[in-house]
Amino acid sequence: MPASKSSPFAPVRRRSMEEEVYLRMREAILQGDLPGGERLVQEDIAQRFGTSRIPVRDALRRLDADGLVEAGARGVYSVTRFGPDDLKEVYALRELLEGHLAAHACEHLGAEALDELEQLQEEMEHAQANQDAEAYVALNQRFHRALYDAAAQPRTEKIILSLWQGIPPLTPLTIEHRMEESSREHRAIIAALRAGDSAGAGQAMRAHIATAGRALLDHVARGEVNLR
Repeated sequence: MPASKSSPFAPVRRRSMEEEVYLRMREAILQGDLPGGERLVQEDIAQRFGTSRIPVRDALRRLDADGLVEAGARGVYSVTRFGPDDLKEVYALRELLEGHLAAHACEHLGAEALDELEQLQEEMEHAQANQDAEAYVALNQRFHRALYDAAAQPRTEKIILSLWQGIPPLTPLTIEHRMEESSREHRAIIAALRAGDSAGAGQAMRAHIATAGRALLDHVARGEVNLR
């Protein structure tokens, strides 16, 4: 199991050992350093990290819950394979659930919360103008989390976050022109929320997620990126 150029298997120095091992392995999987189907031998990983097997075992259990690894016979783990059909399933679920939460949140959002969403969107557009994809992605997550938190449906939100965790090592926002499209779609969501139009907010969110999914599938179909 080769290490990447930045070697996610450097000795652990901060956070708890389990947390650090989990985060580094998750990054290695999402970046493609650990490809789909790769067997994960606990003893080997522990040696590379310079830890005991216990934090490795606990990290693998968390990655299993994220959908990034799968446990086989006798507790042997491997990196989950992810293909176009999996991508379609994830985005179909996201479209359904995130549209539901956006509609429900509309009934609970006050002026202050709406102003927060507006401010986050303005910051995203600033990042977009600077072609700062990393900042845009982080702000986009805050935008969606702020909206879904307002819906006060923690079980549904937890499912959505689990779908975010298990995505392949890419995001539609890194695709050319996708940041601009996403900003326009966010503005449509905000407009419906400000109008108190819960059905419109739900529909705008579903359209937003569906468009992102199609962009990602087209990107994969053109061979510009490989799923793990």
